[in-house]
Amino acid sequence: MRHSTASPAGCYPARMRWLLLGIAIAAAILVGIAYRGLKPAPPAAVERVPPRPDRRATTVPGPVTRPVPRASGPALSPAEKAIRLERIRRDYDEIRAKASAEYAAAGAAFPGGLNAFLRQLALLERENRADLAALLTPEELEDLELRETTAGQRTARLLGGTEATEEQRRAVFRLQHGFEDEFALTFDVSPAALLERERARQATLAGIREVLGDETFAAWARGESADYDTFQAFAVQQGLPGDTALRLWHVRNEFTLRRLEIATQALPPAQLQAAQAALAQQIESRVMAIVGAGAMTSARAQILQWLPQR
Repeated sequence: MRHSTASPAGCYPARMRWLLLGIAIAAAILVGIAYRGLKPAPPAAVERVPPRPDRRATTVPGPVTRPVPRASGPALSPAEKAIRLERIRRDYDEIRAKASAEYAAAGAAFPGGLNAFLRQLALLERENRADLAALLTPEELEDLELRETTAGQRTARLLGGTEATEEQRRAVFRLQHGFEDEFALTFDVSPAALLERERARQATLAGIREVLGDETFAAWARGESADYDTFQAFAVQQGLPGDTALRLWHVRNEFTLRRLEIATQALPPAQLQAAQAALAQQIESRVMAIVGAGAMTSARAQILQWLPQR
């Protein structure tokens, strides 16, 4: 099991540095036990490998030092791979359980709080994936992640009843998995962090929409937010064009993003209120342009509950 040294120790309180060191030692011991009895391999050359561009790690930045894969040596049989895969799973399950128990026992006294605990989990996930990547081919690793990660399960659930091709499902999975790798294990609710996450989320959605096309993407949008079904029902009721729900959903996302942008400006209360009111008026005008003036009264009552009243 490989452990990155890229994060400066000074970023963590003293107890956190000891805890991360303890987890690193425990991980090394567990993997040593897991691979006990295997014939030791001769030393391998070491290279500096930058992180994958679609798997950026915000908690442990910088390159990862890992052995160069060997070009020679007997290939593992499927049975041997299955045994080693189970060992990796067991080892990381034990380490996660230990870290979770320590966090639960410390409670509010845990150094660094929830964010520090989530950073530990993110580090473990990164190391887990590196170990899996060393064991499996890229195709086998992606198949495993499609079955077992939240991104893979989400892709199967939202696209399971659609006509999306296997190639499209895998492309969507990669986009969603990249987003979750970066943001799933974070708990920063500062305006700047929320804005960064929302920008990344909407960029991910734009990529998914490009892969699927509008008709199939509607199934994904419906799974992203219950608002989509509300918009769709309203469009049918009012006899509006078929793309109305998707256009309204896009305006709803734009409102969320621009509201977060305003929140990061640290405006005085009066200016903040004025900026928010101006945004609400602009968004309402956008909605009127989509549904028409005749349906706007109904729209205010049925589909604009998320928009502050002027």
